[in-house]
Amino acid sequence: MKKRAFLILFFILIIVFSGALFWKKHQENVEKEAFLKEEAPRIEQFLKYNYNNINKLSFTHVKVSPMGIPYIEGFINNDENLFFSATIYDEHFENSISIPEDVSNWRKNEINKTVSEIQQEENKTP
Repeated sequence: MKKRAFLILFFILIIVFSGALFWKKHQENVEKEAFLKEEAPRIEQFLKYNYNNINKLSFTHVKVSPMGIPYIEGFINNDENLFFSATIYDEHFENSISIPEDVSNWRKNEINKTVSEIQQEENKTP
């Protein structure tokens, strides 16, 4: 009888812990999706404003570095060789992005404008 009660309790604990792990993973995915939804337009605005030949961005991963800094990975124009990694140091993405040399040659200006500068400029003009 004690053995049966122990097995039942053991299986209940396994189910509870499995459910807790599943819930935690689900919450992490929800947070990542919300983060991507908020930051993706800013990354797209930065790239399209500062670089030529940017037609479409595909976002593949939202990750956090070992130092706790979030970054978003993806690629440009459906070409996986044109990958990027955008790092978000402050509250929102501004201009910290790693891109291949091919894309850096598409630069419109010598100095890239930050997303805040772009938005400020766009709000200025009627």
